[in-house]
Amino acid sequence: GKQGVVFEVSDDGRHGKIVSLDQTRLPWCTTKQYKKDIVVGASSTTDGKANTDIVMSRSDSEVYPAFVWCRAKGRDWYLPAEDELKSISAAKEKINVTLERLGKIIGDYDLYWSSTEENEFCAWLVNMRRGGTYYNSKNDDYYVRAVSAF
Repeated sequence: GKQGVVFEVSDDGRHGKIVSLDQTRLPWCTTKQYKKDIVVGASSTTDGKANTDIVMSRSDSEVYPAFVWCRAKGRDWYLPAEDELKSISAAKEKINVTLERLGKIIGDYDLYWSSTEENEFCAWLVNMRRGGTYYNSKNDDYYVRAVSAF
């Protein structure tokens, strides 16, 4: 029942990861939450599901819009970690062949939130042109795409 574009496949070809067909622009957390100077512990650069599970297990998870949007697609969907977004960037041209039919391509200069937290104020973003990484204020709006494993 999952729909997305495959961007990573295991050696046996039976498992991998997909990126959502749609995207949105949201903050990592709300401005009100940002002002509380909270480190949530979403520090994995490779495992966005673990980061998302940490955030979504919080009693105040609703103040993390990027995570909520991803999880609303289903329990297996999550905000990708920094390295997962780099993999999406590396496969962007192939992914965009499918997304182009929907008018939802991943642009060269678009910045996407990762689930990887830098500190109480910032989280990591990936520029889709060459997979470059930057960190910025968690309460700023950037693109969000969800990922799921199969």
